Amino acid sequence: MISSNNPVFKRLELSLFLFILLLIFSLSLYAIVADELLMWRSIAIGFGVSLSVFLFYPTIRGIKVGDIIMVPIWKEIETPFMEESYVDSVPAMAMEPGRKNHVIEVQLGDGTRGLVKVLHYGFISFPEGRLIEVEKPLREIQVI
Repeated sequence: MISSNNPVFKRLELSLFLFILLLIFSLSLYAIVADELLMWRSIAIGFGVSLSVFLFYPTIRGIKVGDIIMVPIWKEIETPFMEESYVDSVPAMAMEPGRKNHVIEVQLGDGTRGLVKVLHYGFISFPEGRLIEVEKPLREIQVI
């Protein structure tokens, strides 16, 4: 088993497992029936099913609790000589399940929570969303 958090590796693992399972089924069917055409058809069906699972799995699964969603955030850098702004994609963890075009609650890396609209699931990368609202981060509370 692949112990990575990459969604592509997880889908590849699932598709490969399904393909091997269907290949075992087709070869067992060939051993019983002894029809070569049936064997090649069932191998082709197994390949098609496993490829379909690889392609459509993100759409079927959606976003689950604990999944990583990439969120673009506007950042600013100030130096004594210049001021620069840019957009950076930061990972956020989903706090509730959701689907495409739904608004879900996420937790950013610094502990703040926000609302994100899921834009797309991502074929090779992590799902992406647009940050709609974020809570004001809690800073150090000074005790007087």
